[in-house]
Amino acid sequence: MCAVLVPWMTEAQNISVQAATGQSPATFVSEQLQGSGVYIWNVKYNNSTSNINAPMIGTFQSNGYQMLQMDSGVVMTTGNVSVAPGPNNYGMTSESVSSGYYEDTQLNQYLASGQAVTYCSTLDFDFVSISPFVTLNYCFGSEEYPNYVWTSFNDIFAFLVTGPYPSTTMKNIAIVPHTVTTANPNGIAVAINTVNGKTGTENPSAGWYHYNEFFVQNYISESNWQSGNGAQGVQYNGFTQKLSANATLVPCAQYHMHISICNVNDGAYDSGVFLEKKSFNSPSADVDLSHRYADTIERSQSAQLPLTLAGTDYNYGKVTVTYSGDAVIGEDYTIVTDSNRTLDMEHRIFYVDNLAHWLRFKPTATADLHSPKHIELFLSTSLCEDHPELKTYDTIRYILVEDDILRMYDTTIVAYDTCHEVGVEARIGTPTTFLWIPEDGIDFPHQQYSTATITESSQYRVAVADAKGHVDTADVTIEVRPRNAIEQLTEPAYDIQVYPNPADDELNIAADGITVVEVFNAAGVCVFSRRCNDDCRTLNISPLPAGMYTVRITTNLGTKTEKVLVR
Repeated sequence: MCAVLVPWMTEAQNISVQAATGQSPATFVSEQLQGSGVYIWNVKYNNSTSNINAPMIGTFQSNGYQMLQMDSGVVMTTGNVSVAPGPNNYGMTSESVSSGYYEDTQLNQYLASGQAVTYCSTLDFDFVSISPFVTLNYCFGSEEYPNYVWTSFNDIFAFLVTGPYPSTTMKNIAIVPHTVTTANPNGIAVAINTVNGKTGTENPSAGWYHYNEFFVQNYISESNWQSGNGAQGVQYNGFTQKLSANATLVPCAQYHMHISICNVNDGAYDSGVFLEKKSFNSPSADVDLSHRYADTIERSQSAQLPLTLAGTDYNYGKVTVTYSGDAVIGEDYTIVTDSNRTLDMEHRIFYVDNLAHWLRFKPTATADLHSPKHIELFLSTSLCEDHPELKTYDTIRYILVEDDILRMYDTTIVAYDTCHEVGVEARIGTPTTFLWIPEDGIDFPHQQYSTATITESSQYRVAVADAKGHVDTADVTIEVRPRNAIEQLTEPAYDIQVYPNPADDELNIAADGITVVEVFNAAGVCVFSRRCNDDCRTLNISPLPAGMYTVRITTNLGTKTEKVLVR
């Protein structure tokens, strides 16, 4: 393994910082650290709820500096936060504050005999989480790299969580990744002595480790570090990669977080810890709504809304419904749960656990749906009964409409000698499935339009269905008339001309009173259909692939079909 080296001068930006002096600790933590799924209260800075009075905590912006792997957040330091920004132009930078600092006795338990902390910057708060896990992303840096690595003199920091595990105890969750074992259930704390670029042999009994895969070296070498290396970004000689502090908790139970960084024995060689903005959070455990926005429900149909409670450590979640929209519950629609519980204005609460659940919405038979009506429901989910602040919210929207029931036209087709083309039209709806009964003489009995060879008058019934399951039938009457001299002279089809043939981009039709133009490919599939008001004299056929097509022109006097070659 080797340390991660910062390419000199490749990062063009320095981070910027802003001290939080004068701000309320509660507001500061709420705006900067508190993410989703957690509720925080009783916030203190340096053991005080008063406004922050030391420039040892503030906010940072990365300004494009990528090595921190964070865009913004909180910075806590053992001196003035103004030391943190780069470039690294001096290897021993420090700027102690004259007042407002704190001596954190809670960290003394981690020090060697005779050592003491000084110039501490601390945050404390109580919290509950909505799921069994909380995380906090951070990066630790220091000017004590590399000269105080593997000594008893280096700065210290910790994230101490206290609460039921199930017994009350304290744990430092700022630990080196993957170091929790059966032999070492607390893991190895992140520190200068554990995450570094030191060469040499580790000494676990003294707490000395490399773990340099998590270390970013920001100095030239172990023997040449005092002057810095001029790299942009941060002043610190070294820092960790972005790490994640994780705790496994009891959902909805109260815990305490203590974040602290301190100098040890002196006020020199500043250190800092960067906390990613809004990264203190608990994975979501709200009710997951698997539905589209504003689904449409027809009167004869229903909609089933799946509900899933994320997080398997919960017995149940209580869901409260608030009704809105111009559709009235019980009058225009009903809601039934998977436990066969009917919701209405008086019954607005149901429960879900970590199994699959659903709500079923159905319009009533008496609903007035001449105009669409809108359902809008607001669901609030409470998993922590004692902390309503942790409620999560979802919105459901449906539109109730009258049935768009499929309706087909009955059709009469007049042909002379032989009927070569048949088809059926929809008056309402979009049919998707067809069946011609009988199939005799129909080349494609499962299509809306088909070529045919029908030499005598016949009666057909076409059974049709759409994608919603609506069905209807249409009667198609074929009248095959014998061709005689009078009919040959009077058949309007002889007044219809289709040109040019072969055709390239446009097809012209010379006829009066055109009502419908249809184009079928060689397989009998209708690839073009237009109802006309005598305005279909020129058709754009450029999208059609080359091949032989049948063009059927219907006028108010009769029908004619022509074969056309498209090149």
